Amino acid sequence: MLNLCHPAAADSTWADDNVRMVLDAAPNGMVMIDREGRILLVNAQTEALFGYSRAELLGQPVELLVPDRFRNDHPSKRSGFFADPVVRSMGAGRDLYGQRKDGSEFPVEIGLTPIETDEGLLVLSAIVDITARKRAEEKFRMAVESAPNGMVMIDREGRILLVNAHAEALFGYSRAELMGQSVELLVPERYRNRHPDQRSSFFANPMVRSLGAGCDLFGRRKDGSEFPVEIGLTPIATDDGMLVLSAIVDITARKRVEAEIRRLNEDLEQRVLARTAELEATNKELEAFSYSVSHDLRAPLRAIVGFSGILISDFAMAMPDEARSYLDDVRSSAQQMGHLVDDLLAFSRLGRLHVRKQPIVHRRLVQQCLDELRKEHHGRNVQIHLGSLADCQADPVLLKQVWMNLLSNALKYTGKRDVAVIEIGCRDGDKQVEREYFVKDNGVGFDMRYAGKLFGVFQRLHRSEEYPGTGVGLAIVQRIVQRHGGNVWADALPEQGATFCFTLGGVTSPVD
Repeated sequence: MLNLCHPAAADSTWADDNVRMVLDAAPNGMVMIDREGRILLVNAQTEALFGYSRAELLGQPVELLVPDRFRNDHPSKRSGFFADPVVRSMGAGRDLYGQRKDGSEFPVEIGLTPIETDEGLLVLSAIVDITARKRAEEKFRMAVESAPNGMVMIDREGRILLVNAHAEALFGYSRAELMGQSVELLVPERYRNRHPDQRSSFFANPMVRSLGAGCDLFGRRKDGSEFPVEIGLTPIATDDGMLVLSAIVDITARKRVEAEIRRLNEDLEQRVLARTAELEATNKELEAFSYSVSHDLRAPLRAIVGFSGILISDFAMAMPDEARSYLDDVRSSAQQMGHLVDDLLAFSRLGRLHVRKQPIVHRRLVQQCLDELRKEHHGRNVQIHLGSLADCQADPVLLKQVWMNLLSNALKYTGKRDVAVIEIGCRDGDKQVEREYFVKDNGVGFDMRYAGKLFGVFQRLHRSEEYPGTGVGLAIVQRIVQRHGGNVWADALPEQGATFCFTLGGVTSPVD
């Protein structure tokens, strides 16, 4: 028992030094009162909290520390505690305030401890200033309230402790209808039986996690309707135990978009299948057309060329000069038509051919092309400079066709030069992994305004009487290069030659 003297005496006369030292060292305000509410003891922290000196407080009614608006009710509450004196807390979960000497108020929590003494029952109050906590709680509430998602906080029993305006809008309940209710109120009825076990499992292993991504999760509105949701769970440790803050996102719009995307994909897949079938049918028609051209068109052309040749060789002397000239034109035109048919067939087949890439020793391939074309410049003064060429991965048959067309063009369009100069090589392109192969000549060139026509079928920039050809060769070159993943282009000036360049895509070997 404490050795107490009369309450009106100074505290040093009724409390021993050890008790006073313990109370002064406490981090909270400590106030002891008797049954009449007189203050018998205070510590230094109480003086700091309320702004009174110890002398100003001792012997005064404890209501001096209670805000004016609560003073009338306080004596009855004090009497109620003395009638049933047990250790208890006050202020947790509701607003409780102290009043300073200057009249200002501050939020508090108070712990009450009854103490039996020789002079009767006394009460020791531990007073905690929770201003900082209230400020933090207010910031937290503001953050929750301004969140773009529905926010719901629950305790371990699943009781709803906090909701924001967005949650009210999502579920159709007012805040008053939700506070204190079981969170299962917001869960569809078909899932409610399982939800408490899932909630308990989370509290047993609380960690930040997401729910609903990749699976179907639903919320239930007040009117019974359901909507798809994703939920983020965040455990929050508090003095009152573990709580969970749920961030709830209505993903109705996203689900609608996903369903529309699925429908469009299915529709697109059906269209692709239908289009593929159409293309296969078209390809078969093209193959049939190619077969018809090959057999039904070339046969009469060969007959025209053959019979016109016989007429020229056997009956030339009997013909007038004008008739023989006309016959020569017929034979020449039929031969030209035969070449054109061959080129068109080659061009049409390129779209269906499978590109079989393999390592190519580029310089060797180009040298083979030059050897085969040697007869085209027999008797001419042609200087060919074959530079370094990077090896590559390509279809050897198709790549040879590219070089044959480009080299044939260079030889053809330098035909009127006294000295034809053709340069062949490669150089680094815009991409480090690609190289540009080129054929440069000093021939007739062309106007770059018409460069867009170069690679079209039947497009010619020079008269066929001067430079014969079918107008398909460069279109074939472009088709082959594109099938390899590359590009082809040209640069030229009239009467100053032309340079044709192409890439093949992919990685090339170092220049040999």
